[in-house]
Amino acid sequence: GVGITILVQSSSITTSTLTPLVGMGVLHLEQMLPLTLGANIGTTVTAILAALVSDKIESLQVALAHLFFNISGIIIWYPIPFMRNVPLNAARQLGRATRLWRGFPIVYIATVFFIIPLILLGISSMFEQDSKGYDVLGSFVVILIGCGLMYFVYWWNFKDGKEACGDCMSTRQRKSKAVKELPDDIDFLKAEINRLREHTGLPDDEEAAKDVETNDEEEEEVEA
Repeated sequence: GVGITILVQSSSITTSTLTPLVGMGVLHLEQMLPLTLGANIGTTVTAILAALVSDKIESLQVALAHLFFNISGIIIWYPIPFMRNVPLNAARQLGRATRLWRGFPIVYIATVFFIIPLILLGISSMFEQDSKGYDVLGSFVVILIGCGLMYFVYWWNFKDGKEACGDCMSTRQRKSKAVKELPDDIDFLKAEINRLREHTGLPDDEEAAKDVETNDEEEEEVEA
């Protein structure tokens, strides 16, 4: 993973190239994890090379901080089998959720990379205002979020929250699939109706309408 990322100068290219191989079963998830971690190390080389040609010490400090941050993450999550199973099981759960509902990745990305960072940024900005009012408001928001997280964990584990979420995503996926397949189903039903008409000799809608009009005219003439 490190070597490939150094060659292409992009961890996104490495992971996006290898991810479909996992989906096809060419690579196992356990084999993909070290490649992804290596790609995270390889992507720091670009910043280090850029910092080496710079005259500022701060740029090299930032590049090294990026490198040692990724190395620290690998030391925490990879060597110990128990810790290694945490990201692996999380990846499996995300894969199952995506299989149940194709829109889940969009919700996940929006929540993890936009909503949560904005909430944390807003909370931190409250405590940086040097105002007691903002400090109290920030503390109140933190307490509410903490209570909400504890209730969510309780609901997920003891109130069948996991099953409810799975049923909700499955229902959404079925509705989305039904909407996409509706035109094809309508065309199939029309073809079947036409086939039955040809087989039974039943008149089509236009002929039936003409017959109704003819019968109405004959009844009006008889009454006249």
